[in-house]
Amino acid sequence: MSFRRPAAGGERATFRAAIAAVMDVAGIVREMLAWPLRVWLWVAQPLGSIVLGAWRSVALRVGAWALRIAQRELTTARALALVALAATIALGASQFADYRAVEVGAPEYESVKSVAPAPQVDSSTPRSAHGIAVFAIAVASLFVIAFAAGGNWRLARALVPLGAAAVLISLLADVHQGLSEGNSGIAYEGANAVLLGGFWAQLFSAATLIAVGPLLASELRGGRQPRRARRVVRRSRRRRTTARLGRRAGSSGVEGAAP
Repeated sequence: MSFRRPAAGGERATFRAAIAAVMDVAGIVREMLAWPLRVWLWVAQPLGSIVLGAWRSVALRVGAWALRIAQRELTTARALALVALAATIALGASQFADYRAVEVGAPEYESVKSVAPAPQVDSSTPRSAHGIAVFAIAVASLFVIAFAAGGNWRLARALVPLGAAAVLISLLADVHQGLSEGNSGIAYEGANAVLLGGFWAQLFSAATLIAVGPLLASELRGGRQPRRARRVVRRSRRRRTTARLGRRAGSSGVEGAAP
């Protein structure tokens, strides 16, 4: 008794038909998912243009409004006062940042320092070199700017000696101690002391105070003269008005006293 084996061609045909059916179903599902996306993209493109145009219009109006306010309110004296205030804040903040460090093995890292800089040790803040001297200068500068802007324009000149004192401390005390390797130069090979951003922020902030001080005093003095002239004009007007009212009251009293 013999058994007949099923034809291999029939199995292949059935497998191909099943694969084709699965691919057709996948294509239908893909089209079903693609249509909402196409509709959304079709709607989103003009909607995005409308939203972008609206934001651009709002930004232009806000910018024009801010520019009008700046032209009306931001005088040269106020701008200089803001610069002096920013320099003073930067001077005080620099006292809490590292101003020096020691690079270990600096010669070995010279060729790759842009990718892998030499490791740094023994970092310290400027207060380790000069204590709270520069921070006290920053606090004093804040009071000077406040009182100068409040009416005593001569005080703005005090920013020059305050800034000069901070510059001298930076160059005479901080540079000497900052570029000294100290114990790290003995403990590590190829040690090299470097000055960090805290030092340069301190130095440039102090130099800014020196430059801004005389300019701020000049602008505050120039702005005080028109205000004084306006006060004189207002006083003279009040006096004329008072005198005119007095003459009217006197003339009416004389008429009433006549028989």
